[in-house]
Amino acid sequence: MDPSYLDRLAKTNLNPLGIEIVKAEGNYLYGPGEERYLDFISGIAVSNIGHRHPKVIEAIKHQADRYLHVMAFGEYKQDVQVELARRLSNLLPENLDCVYLTNSGTEANEGALKLAKRITGKSKIVSCYHSYHGSTHGSLSVTGNENKK
Repeated sequence: MDPSYLDRLAKTNLNPLGIEIVKAEGNYLYGPGEERYLDFISGIAVSNIGHRHPKVIEAIKHQADRYLHVMAFGEYKQDVQVELARRLSNLLPENLDCVYLTNSGTEANEGALKLAKRITGKSKIVSCYHSYHGSTHGSLSVTGNENKK
């Protein structure tokens, strides 16, 4: 594989694996020569039921036939978003009656940081040492891992 891709993309660590992936199926990633790798990360849990699960592909195609993206944060009423919020809030205690949908884990952590500060009125945050909470400024500020910062 051409290692010059590192000249154009930001690295997430000092020694990226550089394994070229051309497809994914179930729990496996495949290289250009059909090399098979077990995906223990699952796309950072995005593909936690496996890559290209038939029900997920069907749902994506159904949604793509309608629209891909319009606007988050409740600006437009979208039935799938409303139904997801209803289902999630039904699983929560009564005093937690709404959800804040985000695009990523780090965005969710940013929302949690802001909410914690707003509700408590405090500015100090407890976090896990040597953890990873995301790559945005707020999420990195609570990581406790100086190398990630």
